Amino acid sequence: MKKLEEFYKEVIEDEALKGEFIAAYKEGTLADFLKGHDCDATAEEAMEYINGIKEGAVCDDDLDNVSGGSCSSWSCGDTCSCYTCYGCY
Repeated sequence: MKKLEEFYKEVIEDEALKGEFIAAYKEGTLADFLKGHDCDATAEEAMEYINGIKEGAVCDDDLDNVSGGSCSSWSCGDTCSCYTCYGCY
């Protein structure tokens, strides 16, 4: 049996498998899909895992601001609320 983390990596690297996953989710057959691919997770566990990844994600703008060390809005004032500048005014 494959662990969820292992199977998730397979899904995101394979466009066909990703399409099957999405279709199974939309059709409400995700549990069967996971079992059919020898994954030991339930549909609920898979969705919790994916939602956890999304919640921990950082958007590209935030990454650019942190890596560049400055705010891309050039204002750093009342209208700036980026993670880099928040609280500096």
